[in-house]
Amino acid sequence: MTIDASTDAPPILEIDGVTKTFRARVGLRQVKISAVDNVSLTVQAGSTLGIVGESGCGKSTLARVIVGLHKADGGSVRLAGTGFNGGKRSREIVEHTQMVFQDPYSALNPRASVGESIGFPLRVQHVPKEEIATRVAKVLEDVGMHPNYSTHYPHQLSGGQRQRVNIARALVLRPKLVVLDEAVSALDKSIQAQIVNLLLDLQTAYQLTYVFISHDLNVVEYMSDKVAVMYLGQVVELCDAAALYESPLHPYTQMLLTSIPTLDPTQRAAQETPDNAEIPSPLNPPSGCRFRTRCPFAMDICAEQAPTMITARPDHGVSCHLFDPDHGDPARISTEGTR
Repeated sequence: MTIDASTDAPPILEIDGVTKTFRARVGLRQVKISAVDNVSLTVQAGSTLGIVGESGCGKSTLARVIVGLHKADGGSVRLAGTGFNGGKRSREIVEHTQMVFQDPYSALNPRASVGESIGFPLRVQHVPKEEIATRVAKVLEDVGMHPNYSTHYPHQLSGGQRQRVNIARALVLRPKLVVLDEAVSALDKSIQAQIVNLLLDLQTAYQLTYVFISHDLNVVEYMSDKVAVMYLGQVVELCDAAALYESPLHPYTQMLLTSIPTLDPTQRAAQETPDNAEIPSPLNPPSGCRFRTRCPFAMDICAEQAPTMITARPDHGVSCHLFDPDHGDPARISTEGTR
């Protein structure tokens, strides 16, 4: 089942049944790790889809499949109607899909100046030198930096300035879709706020669509129109950001939201929800529902059958047997806000 990540506007990104596995060696054995398992999403033009989940849930792998850095084992990705499954990308996909990575320093060539780094994608696309200089100066101004910074090198910049350069490099080709993989997590809180507000301004100015990946649930709420929650390679809940934070349905989503720190001492007791179960290994995920070993509402059916995405409310999808009319009982789980 595919649930739109927005409404009104036409879809710009369509992910249909994407699966990605990796081979790893454990002792003398070679095993397969299921990083992304049958994920389907649709993102509308001009919107922001947030993706959240614990480390190892497949967020970054899905991001790399979307931009073509990983080749999907199954399923397809369509950008503005043009399909590909990762791997070698067409020129159109390269121009219209860009990515901003987590570490602003390692994402830049330390031997290349800011102007050279931003202008490199344009040189690859055979843009004339005069136009390159003009576009580099313009995009630097758009991200809040003076064009004179084009002669600087990465080691001469702060972390926030480096990330602005990475954003400028992503925008210089005038893409339709920008994938932001933990783009603010390596920055100080004050700088995070500046970059987040910059991204929102750029989205309007450049008419961008974002896929915003982060472990910071507060930032995701602020940035996103809709949010997809991932657990061990699968999407377990997808809905409007407001609905997710006010009334989450999936037990895993509720667990995530209760982990958000609060300064209110009256709410701290609610955050101490017991979660002593060991996190399953992606090498050998549990049968049926992958969250069942940590779920306080697990039923027999959870071990026998994997849940499918169910529309529990209008535009609110959840992958949980509790909301299946044949097996579940939604009254067992509180769907009130967790904060």
